[in-house]
Amino acid sequence: MIAEIAYPIALVGSLLWFTAAFRYFSFQHYAAAKVFVPRSARTSPIFPTIAVLTRFLGGMNAAFALLSLVLLMIWFADLDLFKRPAERGVLLIVLSAAHFSQFIFNVPILRNGERRGESFWNVLSGPMLFIFAIDAVETLLNGIAGILQFLGA
Repeated sequence: MIAEIAYPIALVGSLLWFTAAFRYFSFQHYAAAKVFVPRSARTSPIFPTIAVLTRFLGGMNAAFALLSLVLLMIWFADLDLFKRPAERGVLLIVLSAAHFSQFIFNVPILRNGERRGESFWNVLSGPMLFIFAIDAVETLLNGIAGILQFLGA
């Protein structure tokens, strides 16, 4: 069944991506802040605060990475938890929403012309392009895998 294969594939994708985001935003927080803050504003006393705030993004990604890992371990151990496809579908839809939330808020910035002077960031270059693209793919992967669970495909 496609749904049976899609479930662990989506979880592995989420685990890898959320772990990478955790590492980047938590441990490379100054590099991450440089993506968001224009070069001319990096001397501001607010810049270190923004850099430290990116660690919150890392923490949220860590929680989703842990959820993905625990669900994979349950699946590999063939435990009686989340055996029903509808339960798996709900979990994958939630993971899809987590990826979607990290993707969708870049759309208005992209639509409005990305960085304008001292505000916003470039979506279509550097690390943000990679983040934007991978979160779009992960949104679809987890969403489709979740729907397949409900359809029993």
